[in-house]
Amino acid sequence: MDPILDDLNPAQREAVQYGDGPLMVLAGAGSGKTRVITRRVAWLLRRGVPASRILAVTFTNKAAGEMARRVEELGGERVLVSTFHSACARFLRRDGERIGFPSDFSIYDTQDRDACLKLLMQEHGLDKLNVKPAAVGRRVSQLKNVGSTADDFVVGLGPVDRIVERLFAPYQQMLKKLGAMDFDDLIGNFLLLLKEWPEVAESYQQRFPWLLVDEFQDTNRVQYELLQRMAGDDDPNLCVVGDPDQSIYRFRGAEVRNILDFQDDFPGTHVVRLEQNYRSTKTILRAAEGVIENNEQRLDKRLVTDNDEGVPIVVHRAAGAAQEAREVARVIAALREAGASLDEIAVFYRSHYLSRGLEEALREHATPYRVVGGVSFFERREIKDLLAYVRVLVNPLDDVSMERIVNVPPRGIGRATLDGLRAEAGGRGMSLYEAVLEPEVRATVASRARKGLEALAAAFDAARPLAERGACAPMKAICDHVGYLSHIGETGDPEDEARRENVAELFNDAAFFDAEVGSGLRGYLEHVALLTSADRAEGDDEGERISLMTVHAAKGLEFDHVLVAGLEEGLFPSSRALEEPGGLEEERRLMYVALTRARKSLWLGFADLRMVAGRLQPQDRSSFLAELPPDCLAEAPGHHGHGHGGRGPFGHRDDDVLGFADDDDDGFAHPDCEFGGSQEPIALGPGARVAHQVYGLGTLLRLAGNGRNAKATVRFDRSGERTLLLEYAGLRLVPGWEVS
Repeated sequence: MDPILDDLNPAQREAVQYGDGPLMVLAGAGSGKTRVITRRVAWLLRRGVPASRILAVTFTNKAAGEMARRVEELGGERVLVSTFHSACARFLRRDGERIGFPSDFSIYDTQDRDACLKLLMQEHGLDKLNVKPAAVGRRVSQLKNVGSTADDFVVGLGPVDRIVERLFAPYQQMLKKLGAMDFDDLIGNFLLLLKEWPEVAESYQQRFPWLLVDEFQDTNRVQYELLQRMAGDDDPNLCVVGDPDQSIYRFRGAEVRNILDFQDDFPGTHVVRLEQNYRSTKTILRAAEGVIENNEQRLDKRLVTDNDEGVPIVVHRAAGAAQEAREVARVIAALREAGASLDEIAVFYRSHYLSRGLEEALREHATPYRVVGGVSFFERREIKDLLAYVRVLVNPLDDVSMERIVNVPPRGIGRATLDGLRAEAGGRGMSLYEAVLEPEVRATVASRARKGLEALAAAFDAARPLAERGACAPMKAICDHVGYLSHIGETGDPEDEARRENVAELFNDAAFFDAEVGSGLRGYLEHVALLTSADRAEGDDEGERISLMTVHAAKGLEFDHVLVAGLEEGLFPSSRALEEPGGLEEERRLMYVALTRARKSLWLGFADLRMVAGRLQPQDRSSFLAELPPDCLAEAPGHHGHGHGGRGPFGHRDDDVLGFADDDDDGFAHPDCEFGGSQEPIALGPGARVAHQVYGLGTLLRLAGNGRNAKATVRFDRSGERTLLLEYAGLRLVPGWEVS
């Protein structure tokens, strides 16, 4: 048996055994690309190519180590398999002196980089512009990844760009003086070396005449130009493996044009298409192809499989986000009941903040979960900060919360000032919160810190009266008064928008709590504390659990069952992406990646209403749903409705598609209980059956209060007993269940 070739399909063999010259392997999702690139290296070794003449590069140390291990098992020799950065660092140790760096140069990480920039900002009098060094560092990194230098940088309008204009050149000079390179310089400086010293470039071409690149669609322009210099112009033996349909990291600098232009830049390129998919059912692949074929920036290929047809794809229309989340939890429970492993189930979403409602629904169903590539919603830094602010409004003695936020955002209160403030408060028998509110105590600290404390006290003064109105208003007031959104959302980090979205979702959650429960800020903090306590307890139980993650985090993974939530226009595809050239096509590639992670089943959800800026707003379903081929979707008789058991937007029923029929219908919504529009007052009484657009059907237990304070306590069939403010609840009486 030949361990290199025997288990390969014809296209894989063609790629592995191809001879000299440029080679591009278009590897579709689930087509065995890692197998091909490692087998090709082993094949070259068998042909007699010395291991020292082969260089393979990829993007993570883990992937590089795995590739090297597989090659060694197949070929018996150790080949240089490395990340771009590690390879360049190795080469610069040898030849970096030619461009003015010692062989023992230091490599600065992001913290070192930002420390250098902080010093430069102070030296140039730029440290008082309320711009973080980290924001400047991230912008410098972005520029280096597209090949910009201090000489050709085009200044933008924002304060970060204006600082970069002043400091880009001094920063590079400082690094050279220190004998150091930052992470981005490893690639940029090696490219500079190859440009300025043609004989060095030629020596590397001779040293590594065989180059192989994995995940080529994720390369940026600097990496691509580096490969061109390493390969040379004379019919290079450069093999690239990738898929333009899975290029989803533009925010990191990845450029899909690299793979699209490869044949033009390397004439005579031999192209092999890996179109045999070993992962997904025929139905899932048809759906993915139906979506991605709408992109123009792609290379032709079409995935096929010998797998079964599989079950139809479920597209679920929910009344609101909470009902969508509960349906996700219900489907997962049904899969679990049918024998599916929780480790083989994943829920995807486009943005981090959408995890909040999903987490809550999974907790209600006692379904263990993990948040992949992130942290649980209420454990995120920005959420904990804002909750700490309002926690001291409710409990002025909470010094732990006060210490967390006394200098967030920065207001000149260092450790020494805080220690002095704590001592002064202790001497007067005060908490830290009470000390901050006391002018006599504030007068004991230095002037800069005193101004910061005065601003903090003013924020508390503005928020305190609002605490009587609920949870949302005081949090918004605090956020506005202290400039918290600017603090977390204008750093230049790609995660800026995600942090702002998380804060907006916290406000939405608080507004929903105010409207539906109405027990005030104290009640909301207790509600959140119990949720986060459940999170921590859950972490002690190591066992099977489903995975929650963004689609970006799902790249490279696969699961038996995949559920994608929040498929609404403006969410997925993202409204921000729609404003950028090429943005819609990258969003469609994200959708393609989401679909092709699934082996056996797909569930796709969207909501008619979602809380936006504290108000329920109507939502349009994602345009990507309309691109799904109709023959991939479930079809069954049923009435039109908002939830499972109702006919969805494509004429199919949302239940019993995976074989998990549930006779106990939520009633979303009862066919005679339409939501929205004006409503005449209805006569309610204990025992009446009512419908709610989020909680579904329930039985009215009791009424209390009058006018705006009128409340109804309802035992809902699915979620138990809840007390709602009638003014906001939007309850509808189910016909035939009136109480006289």
